[in-house]
Amino acid sequence: MSGSYKFVLYFLLCFLGLNVAYHFLLINQGNSLDFFTKFIANTTANIYGLPTQINPFKPGVQIMNQFEPVVNIMEGCNGLAVWFTLLSFVVAFGGKIAQLVWYIPLSFVLLQVGNLLRLLALIAIKLNNPAYFVFFHTYAFPAILYAFAFGLMLFWIKLQSNKPNEKTS
Repeated sequence: MSGSYKFVLYFLLCFLGLNVAYHFLLINQGNSLDFFTKFIANTTANIYGLPTQINPFKPGVQIMNQFEPVVNIMEGCNGLAVWFTLLSFVVAFGGKIAQLVWYIPLSFVLLQVGNLLRLLALIAIKLNNPAYFVFFHTYAFPAILYAFAFGLMLFWIKLQSNKPNEKTS
C-alpha cells in the first residue's frame, strides 16, 4: 500500500474511532452533559466570575449574567472535535514514539488553551457587542482555531523531518 493511501486509512480509522468512542460516551451519559464540557463551561465562567446553570431546554451549561443567559456551552464547544482531527493527523503521519509521547498531550493542552481563549472572547463579545457574536461564533473563531490546529500539524511535520534547514544564499 502506498504511503498516501496508508496515511488516509490511518487518519480515517483514528478519526472515526475517536468520534465513535466519544459518541458512545455521550450516549451513556443520557441527558446529562459530559464531564469535559462541564469542566470547560465552569472554567470559562469562573474566569469571568459568572454563575452557571444547566440549560433546561437543550443540553448545555448556560453562563449567566444578572439572571440572564449569556451563552450556552454545549458538547460541540469543548474543542475535542478539533483535537480529534489533529490527533488523527499526527497518528496517521507517524513519527518517533518519544516525540508522540510528549506532543499528543502538549497539543491537547495548547488547543484547549486556544479554545478557552475563544470562549472567553465570545462571552466578551456577547456582553459588549452582541451584534458581532454570530459572525465571530460561526466564522472567525472556528477558522482561527482550525488554523491553529493546522499550524500544529505543520509543526509536527517539521519535527518529523530528518532534513536540517538548508538556507540558500
